[in-house]
Amino acid sequence: MSMGQEMHLRALTENDELPLSILLDSTFGGPDMYRFAKELRKEQAMAMERVAYDEKGAILGYICCARMVLPQDWWVMSILAVSPSYHKRGMGRELVVRGMEHAKRAGAKAVIVIGEARYFSRLGFSKLAASRLETTMMPQHTLLYPIAPGTGMAHERLIYPDAYAHLSEDDLI
Repeated sequence: MSMGQEMHLRALTENDELPLSILLDSTFGGPDMYRFAKELRKEQAMAMERVAYDEKGAILGYICCARMVLPQDWWVMSILAVSPSYHKRGMGRELVVRGMEHAKRAGAKAVIVIGEARYFSRLGFSKLAASRLETTMMPQHTLLYPIAPGTGMAHERLIYPDAYAHLSEDDLI
């Protein structure tokens, strides 16, 4: 976002489905991520969905977090998308910062992300904090955003929502 331009954020509504599918298809080059979001909803794992929009109401970005199966009360940032025309303007960073504020308010004890360490470590996620977690899903790309005391460096087994079983490594990072 350029200086002086404020990002508006709100909960996803039913009317957002078509623009969301277009945003995710254009950001990720196909329908897999939109299908993934729908699967998370169907399994009732979705914890938060927020869209960023401009003054005309056009959707420019999206973030969603799902509830982990284990540990309970932990979330996983599942999708972060910014319209390709808004890349490199700080919108992704703002979506993550505000998403993590929401996670804290909603009572999440920690948030996991599978992603690019260089990017997410600048936003409060840590590979070190995740280093004792047991996971079969891309441990080398797993980072942790600790919220509750004792969650950083915790020795926990991660079990993701079922929708994650259909994702490939390319979808995740």
